[in-house]
Amino acid sequence: MKTKISLQLVAAIALALSAFTVPAQAREWTSTDGKKLQAFFLGIEGDNFKFKLRNGQEISVPSSRFIKGDREAAERLDRIGDDTYTLASAKKIDYLLAANLKKGGFSSFNEPLPDDLFVRRVYLDIIGRIPTRAEFMEFAINSRPDKRQALIDELLLHPSRSSHLFNYFADMYRILDDDFARGIRMEGYVQWWRDQLAANAPYHKIVSDMITAKGNLGHNPASGFLLRDTGMEFDTFANFGQVMLGMDISCAQCHDHPFDDSMTQIDFYRMAAFLGNTQRTISYGKTSSKGGEMMMVAYNGLPTQMPNAPEGWKDQFIEFAEKNKQVRWEDQRSNWFKYYLEALAWNLDDNEVLTTSLPADFLGKGGRPGDEVDPRTLIKPAAKLGGKTRREALRDWLIGPDNPRFAVNIANRMWSRAFGMGVIEPVNDYSDQMVKDSGHAQLLTFLGSEMRRVGYDMREFMRIIYNTRAYQSLATEEEPNFVKTYLFQGPVLRRMRAEQAWDSLMLLSEGTAIDNKTGRDGSLYRALIDVDFHTVTNEEMWERYEVWDDYRNQRMAAAVATEGDWRNPTYKDDDDLRASALAQPAAPASLLDTFGQSDRLITDQHNFDGSVPQVLALMNGPTTDKLTGTYSKIVNDLEDLDGPDAKIRGVFFTILSRYPSDDEIKLGREMMEEFGEDDGISDLTWALMNSPEFLFIQ
Repeated sequence: MKTKISLQLVAAIALALSAFTVPAQAREWTSTDGKKLQAFFLGIEGDNFKFKLRNGQEISVPSSRFIKGDREAAERLDRIGDDTYTLASAKKIDYLLAANLKKGGFSSFNEPLPDDLFVRRVYLDIIGRIPTRAEFMEFAINSRPDKRQALIDELLLHPSRSSHLFNYFADMYRILDDDFARGIRMEGYVQWWRDQLAANAPYHKIVSDMITAKGNLGHNPASGFLLRDTGMEFDTFANFGQVMLGMDISCAQCHDHPFDDSMTQIDFYRMAAFLGNTQRTISYGKTSSKGGEMMMVAYNGLPTQMPNAPEGWKDQFIEFAEKNKQVRWEDQRSNWFKYYLEALAWNLDDNEVLTTSLPADFLGKGGRPGDEVDPRTLIKPAAKLGGKTRREALRDWLIGPDNPRFAVNIANRMWSRAFGMGVIEPVNDYSDQMVKDSGHAQLLTFLGSEMRRVGYDMREFMRIIYNTRAYQSLATEEEPNFVKTYLFQGPVLRRMRAEQAWDSLMLLSEGTAIDNKTGRDGSLYRALIDVDFHTVTNEEMWERYEVWDDYRNQRMAAAVATEGDWRNPTYKDDDDLRASALAQPAAPASLLDTFGQSDRLITDQHNFDGSVPQVLALMNGPTTDKLTGTYSKIVNDLEDLDGPDAKIRGVFFTILSRYPSDDEIKLGREMMEEFGEDDGISDLTWALMNSPEFLFIQ
């Protein structure tokens, strides 16, 4: 039964129990008659707000008893959670940074970010696009003291938050969906990432699912992480080190690490051995000893059965196809049948037959070429097998509370997203000594502890970062000196990512409809290979193969199994979509490619360099023509504004999210007088889009 008491009594209890568990920073709530309550907000139940007092007691108070601003805050916090610890953590970060600033000779952070720059920055940083004119104006006229906190929360709850976050992880994990081999595709894995981020799945849960996944991309799309580098298994481990531990250990594959005495060649292979008995794929080849029969072989040549299938399943299905469907193995026309079987068998499993051996050119100490290697972690504590598979042991060691790098690594990466550079750089390769020398060891330790405290909730962690005074400071225009420690007096001035530029142009062209449009999702491909080998009939398998044969390659990429029906797929086009919903990565010479989107071959390969093709794309490209031409959406959207000055301000609100100066108003009037109202607005739009201010996050 809920406890219902008067707000006055609640305030009295809160005052009397001020020394108990709820910290003094707990949010202050105000009644319509001016009484104050300091307590945690737990949620909305019916017409009541539920709170937790300093002594841990939970109470309910009618929502009608609170002022309008607090009712609005309660509705927001009910969706995203109380912000007491969020704001306290943000203050702790500012305290740690301020101490370093003082040591470095700075009196304070950069000047506070004005509202117009703040609204544009958080829209770009959180949902990956500029605000609309209406969104900018809504914030500009808001006079509430907590409007920045409210906007941060609103954007973190926006569906496009995960769209923009996907772009970062796609670069980090080299996510791509194109053909890997003979019709094998990865759209299902790409969509799995989109779904995980949209559901705000904890990061350590995402990592856990990828490391321990079994089956093919239809059974479990998380298997795409390890299938991504099939045939290059040691490269998988090298990338694993960069993205999950912040350690580039790739050079230790061939020789002892040149800069880290603690990392030798034998260490690389011992760590890689955790994935050594992971069977990633199997292929087909004739065996002379069996008179032309097909044999399934693992990637290292050892005979195997179809993973996750009864023994002999593959042989009996081939026999069925040859006898009943006119499949002839020597006939080139049967190749796509073979490729379908390979797609089914591109399949993760733990195979104890497989081992990790030192290569023939091994030069290090601790072993000889050809020696089998037992798994051992690079850093303490040691992983414990204890009845687990090697991958399960690796997973538990990696995300366990005693691992000194996992939480710190992802926290440093998320910091880099907000500030334009990590607390420690480069984010994918830093040593413990570099952390000590950076001057930010305390900050990194705190960020790692906060990442663990919030349970690897990316949304809540970024909520902390965006509420810091450091983040809400003017950008530092001088390029950081990497010889010296950057003290984070504010974020660094940086250009939009390619995806931010694309999504902003799509917004100007198509409006906010882009936020909810979806594209290819790999659902047809997944459905066709998501087979229970123990129960499926040969006829159904053949039916699946025929659909697969009809829709292979790029037709398969765009095909969607409508409501799970793989027999009657539909298509998704790539028109007017956000970057995260397009093919991954975009085609060469596309606007995204021109502006530096990663080709996903190397970790963290996004390019921020300027180029002549970028200038030409904005000056004369088809998207610019669409925005400034006869049927310009921007011009049409300003029709309801009265007078030249209002329309000029409207263009600035739309393109740059700020008020124009008097000189800029004057220049806009002159353009409209010389070229006519609509053409003048189009020319002004073109000029603002081609200004450096449009492409930079200040």
